[in-house]
Amino acid sequence: MRFPVRWFVLGCLALHSQAIQAQASPDTAPTTLNEAIPFQLGSGFLIVVEGSIGALTPLKFILDTGASHTVVDRKIADKLSLPRQKGKVLNFDRYAKVQWTNLAELQLGPLDARDVHVMVSDLKQFSEFAEGVDAIVGLDLLRTSQSLWIDYGKRLVAFKTLVAYVPVNSENVPALIVRLPVQGQTMHLIVDTGLQGMLLYADRLRGHMPQLKLTDKIAEAHEGRLSGEKVKLAGIILGPHELQASVLLLRGAPHSLPYDIDGYCGTGLLNAQLIELDFASNTIRWQ
Repeated sequence: MRFPVRWFVLGCLALHSQAIQAQASPDTAPTTLNEAIPFQLGSGFLIVVEGSIGALTPLKFILDTGASHTVVDRKIADKLSLPRQKGKVLNFDRYAKVQWTNLAELQLGPLDARDVHVMVSDLKQFSEFAEGVDAIVGLDLLRTSQSLWIDYGKRLVAFKTLVAYVPVNSENVPALIVRLPVQGQTMHLIVDTGLQGMLLYADRLRGHMPQLKLTDKIAEAHEGRLSGEKVKLAGIILGPHELQASVLLLRGAPHSLPYDIDGYCGTGLLNAQLIELDFASNTIRWQ
């Protein structure tokens, strides 16, 4: 299990109950939507695509539904001589200093965003997975499309876009949340394309699912700079299938994380060839 750089303005995440449709076949193939663009699978799970910021192209972007805001590497802001304001965000379990700026234009396939308020930071300082990456595109931009299609088999992503770019309120970016049946109970997890595996918070599980059984515990497990327990979680129901997953269990959730949330779930758990993240209907479908 590997965790890349994470960026969350957790106090701004709005809790929305999302539907999860098991094995639902998407109605339209990605190639019939707006022009599909190729992606590379970084470190075996990260979706890395090419895009542009202003006149700078081609740039490498990670698509990350677990990040509420888009983050641009400091070298890009320096090249564009962008004015910045100081700030800080919660990065999983600690605050990190960042800067804020406005981009005149960021383009990713059919997504053409103008006057975008983004964070600026040295990405490689926080994770080895951000080496060579120019920006992490978060939900504030991804949610400006109606849906995002990820074809792991063909290594393509496609967007169903609105007629015109409509910015999402940057102070209230709704997370994609699934209600996942586990051992006869319901777990609430943020869907995270920037995460491999599953991350859960022990204090949330004690409060929401006190009867949950975790096995094969390994104390003092480390994943990058995160420290917790490594455990196995069985009894996960995905459509007609029951499976188990390896989980990094952290002791306590940040106070700014909505109380209903138990953790994060990478899309690799679905073991799917094709995934549709429908932002308009708050639904995830896969096959």
